[in-house]
Amino acid sequence: MAEEWARRRETELLAPGGLLVAKWRNVTLDDAIERYIHEFAQNAGRSKRATIQQLQRFPIARVQITQLSSEDIIGHAVMRRDSGIKPQTVAQDITWLGIILRTAAAAWKMPVNLNEFESAKLLMRSKGLIARPEKRERRPTNAEIEALRAYFRRSQKIRPSAVIPMEDIMDFAIASSRRLGEITRLLWSDLDENASTCWVRDAKHPRRKEGNHKRFKLTRAGLDIIRRQPRAQGKERIFAYNEKSIGTRWQAACAACGIEDLRFHDLRHEATSRLFEAGYEIVEVQQFTLHESWDVLKRYTHLRPENLVLREAPGA
Repeated sequence: MAEEWARRRETELLAPGGLLVAKWRNVTLDDAIERYIHEFAQNAGRSKRATIQQLQRFPIARVQITQLSSEDIIGHAVMRRDSGIKPQTVAQDITWLGIILRTAAAAWKMPVNLNEFESAKLLMRSKGLIARPEKRERRPTNAEIEALRAYFRRSQKIRPSAVIPMEDIMDFAIASSRRLGEITRLLWSDLDENASTCWVRDAKHPRRKEGNHKRFKLTRAGLDIIRRQPRAQGKERIFAYNEKSIGTRWQAACAACGIEDLRFHDLRHEATSRLFEAGYEIVEVQQFTLHESWDVLKRYTHLRPENLVLREAPGA
């Protein structure tokens, strides 16, 4: 029996890639995910890290990475679908799984069978197990904004010293089209009141995660909100509050006001649409919003027909 085992082992090692397979034999997908988080996702956003780490809770994470097959990947997607998860959310799992597998192959020379992954992905897309995210068109109504504003004012009266100025932050998001994380990173030293501009550091970019500093134009309303913020000694940030705490307060306010499915990021959609409704051209809107391209920008633009100003057509 020992001799037979030795012969099989020798055959395995002499096969193409046999030594690599042997080296990574006991390494699971969970191990690869953990290494990826440690080496490449240290500066990833909270939501991205949570999505990656969620994969570690599923049975697929316990599969040896050298034996990960299309059957395992498709099985994971089917399990997620059967639990009530939408194809768009399942697609996030598969996207991150692909990133981790390609990283394992390129950075660590793990013998990952990427063909298995690609064939599984093709079948899942054709069967509707995964799908592209739906375009979001949610904009807050005037009534919802006023309800939130009233709620924040009541909260401010109850505990004026302990409450984040949520009304100002909400209004600034609508006036500036800035993301929540960007709002909390704005610095007094980066503000140019005369030019009505400010720098946003580490602006979101599909490839550059750090050092993508950009200057944006402030609307009059946005600049007015900044000017009334307290400029405390030793505090560099204009809105010196925790991003997570603001998000929690926002969710609580929406729940208290009975407002469903309204995210803070929807305020950026609202701001972009208002700029177009005010008559700004595409290149002008980009100076406010800092979108990289029109293709990206138009996803956030959901104009209300009642707000469009009619123009006379030539020859009419």
